[in-house]
Amino acid sequence: MLRRLAPLTLALTLLGCGNAGCNPTQDQPTKQSKPKPDLNRLVYADGSAPFINALSDLDHSITSARERANVQTKSWLALEKLAGLYLRRAKLSGSYDDYAKAEQTLVEAFARAPAGTGPVLTRAALNLSMHRVDRVAADLDRMAASINVNKPTQAVIAGMRGDLAMQRGDYAAAGELIALALELDRNTTTLSRQGLYLWQTGDYEGAEALYREALAGIIGDVPDSRAWVHLQLGLMDLDRGRYEDAFAHYRDGAEQLSGWWLLDEHIAEICVLTGRTEQARELYEAIVARTDKGEFMDALAELAQDRGDEAEAKQWIDRSSARFEAELIQFPEASYGHALGHFLEFGPTERALELAEANHRLRPNLEAKRDLATARIGAGDIAGAKAVIDEALAMKAKRPDVLWTAAEVYAKSGDDPRAAELRAAALAINPKLASE
Repeated sequence: MLRRLAPLTLALTLLGCGNAGCNPTQDQPTKQSKPKPDLNRLVYADGSAPFINALSDLDHSITSARERANVQTKSWLALEKLAGLYLRRAKLSGSYDDYAKAEQTLVEAFARAPAGTGPVLTRAALNLSMHRVDRVAADLDRMAASINVNKPTQAVIAGMRGDLAMQRGDYAAAGELIALALELDRNTTTLSRQGLYLWQTGDYEGAEALYREALAGIIGDVPDSRAWVHLQLGLMDLDRGRYEDAFAHYRDGAEQLSGWWLLDEHIAEICVLTGRTEQARELYEAIVARTDKGEFMDALAELAQDRGDEAEAKQWIDRSSARFEAELIQFPEASYGHALGHFLEFGPTERALELAEANHRLRPNLEAKRDLATARIGAGDIAGAKAVIDEALAMKAKRPDVLWTAAEVYAKSGDDPRAAELRAAALAINPKLASE
């Protein structure tokens, strides 16, 4: 089972591959004007410098901001800027250490701020990024109650409320809030949020149009933001089994920010899906060396299992388990969804169910309901799986993976006609889903 970072997680914040890639730096095809890429020409290329340089530039900015904050000892605004830089770095690096530095800097900022002030929106953004959904609303309410909140800030608040509603599984409220944010301030972030909402509710064409408008509106030297939008376009194509189109978007992103691990991992996924497992293996090994992330250790374990090397697979599984357990201690809310994928695949069943229940209590969105249903199936609780998957089916959102899981649940419940109907609905969106 290929492990993908959740679209909602990826799309919550707009970002500003490593050393190897399936030809990410060659000519960049697009649907409008260029042919689809020839997947038989996938080769490796050393293209890590742009990403390394982007992190280096951020590090210089962080050093300068820290020095300024140390001089301006009464300014919480200086610390807010520093926290924002750490948060931007965290979104690029994927490092929990960067999130921890952002959090600690915000603690320092609030210690400096007079009562009733402080970097509340930045704290809300950090908590939302880390899936601490129970901490977000109070800060948004506090900011909304401020005097003379301008339209751009109102748009930020409405957009984050929309993100929060999607995390909670309230897609109807999310649609209204995200539309309001777009009406208040039509910019790259609000366009992307609306794009995500349309994507999750099954309007892929509408979502693509908004993402392309967002891409066209990015001004200045911000390759990370452009790369992020290309990644979203690729993920939407991957969602529909369009591997060549997805790969084209990933290469477009790599042209903007070659060396970004998040693009590299999806290029590796295309390698797996198109039978280039040795290329995928090299890519995943390079990504693990740079990020030490359990998801990609799991990908290497699956590749080892596929070639019959159970000893190597066990090494990766054990290493990944240890990594996920450490992250669950450091930042549990941020780690539930990622760790859950590991334990659903490799066990133990009890740990998978425990994490699935915790994740669902925290943010009962479509993905959480899908994973909880899967965990309950694994635990033999078919009735419980059906109850939660029925909740997912009642939502406005529409995802092929959720429909596919629902088909499995109904098949195990003995309702073969309903299972066949759900399976057909999933395959209508992604005809390749059965082979993934």
